[in-house]
Amino acid sequence: MDKIKKMLGTKLFQNGMWLFILQIFNTVVPLLTLPYITRVLGTSNYGVFSLSLNWVTYFQVIVEYGFGFTGARKVSIEGDNNLQNLYSRIISARLLLLAVSYLGMNVLAYVTHVGVQQFVSMNILFLVIIGVAFQLTWLFQGKQDMKLITIINAVSRLISVILVFLVVKTEAHLYLYCFCYSVTFIFSAVLGLALSRKKYGLKVRLCKFKEAIDEIKDGWYLFISQAMSKIFSSVGVTVLGTVAVSSIVGIYSAIYKIPYIMILFFSPVSQALYPHISVKFSESFQKGCQTVKQAAICIVGLFAIGGFLIILLRDFLISIAFGAAYTEYSNIIIPLVIWMILSITNNFLGIQFLVASGHQKEYSQAFSLSAVVTVLLNVTLGFAFGVYGVSSAAAIGEAGLTLMLILKIKKLKTKEEEKI
Repeated sequence: MDKIKKMLGTKLFQNGMWLFILQIFNTVVPLLTLPYITRVLGTSNYGVFSLSLNWVTYFQVIVEYGFGFTGARKVSIEGDNNLQNLYSRIISARLLLLAVSYLGMNVLAYVTHVGVQQFVSMNILFLVIIGVAFQLTWLFQGKQDMKLITIINAVSRLISVILVFLVVKTEAHLYLYCFCYSVTFIFSAVLGLALSRKKYGLKVRLCKFKEAIDEIKDGWYLFISQAMSKIFSSVGVTVLGTVAVSSIVGIYSAIYKIPYIMILFFSPVSQALYPHISVKFSESFQKGCQTVKQAAICIVGLFAIGGFLIILLRDFLISIAFGAAYTEYSNIIIPLVIWMILSITNNFLGIQFLVASGHQKEYSQAFSLSAVVTVLLNVTLGFAFGVYGVSSAAAIGEAGLTLMLILKIKKLKTKEEEKI
């Protein structure tokens, strides 16, 4: 009991809980408006919104640029030393990427001749990316001080949901819905900036152009990993859309959500551990290794048990969640659960070990190669075996990444042992 009380009182546990709450508000709360908004806007206008948001999300990855990890790592290691300079560099870098993204989005929209509704919707939804540019989760995560920023984000999400129900009433309110969706990001960014100034005395100042470029260069490998992840995450659905009827695509997309939700719940655990493990690696390589090993055994074990139960109860779960018609293909959840477990394992091998120890390049190399292999597997197995091939490709591709990361870590450990 004393050990449990001690664990509950640690900054790591409390930070993890606040990140978990933040993840719930970021993923679950927006779903509250979905049944309402699809009916009010109608299929046509909701389709315009979805397509516009999909475009904007690609540019959001550019502006985020991996600073959620690199920024948090630097804050956790450096503490208050040079914090204002780091704060200015990351915000300046994001503003530079923001300008490039806005120009790129509109040029691409012009070249592809998007409709007027989609063009206007994309520009309104670009408010999301402006909010992301000033989003400071990386700062509070590095400080392991997530309580207030979580509350700010939660309140912002709730305000957005309330606004949707209050003001979006007809199909003509497409642009109004785009604004209601975006305002939560602006609101949380403004409050986050105010909080960082009050707590840490940080002010928004632009740094020199060269410093912003250096910060972008420093986050390059993580950015490539995140960008590649965004690109190939939907390749399975794309392949199925070519080789299978729409009903099969729908079944795969629905069943895929079960293991994907498990990964979403793991995300705050990963974010909470990262700055803590980064500090351990800064103290010594051996301390970092031991911390990663202890956390991985416990957490991967728990998710593996959860995955086993999902496989065991797959027919029941799928029937309850989506309907009896979906159970015909319930077996595809087996490779998808394996993919989920391997994905969490690879987070420890890649993010928690290689990136936290300062070896972003090695992680990016392995991840990028794995992404290419996964895309090729999806295409070849998808065309050969349909939905079963696509679901298997996800697990095989992730297993390949696991092997590559293990080899990278073994090589790194050998180098560290030679130094001693």
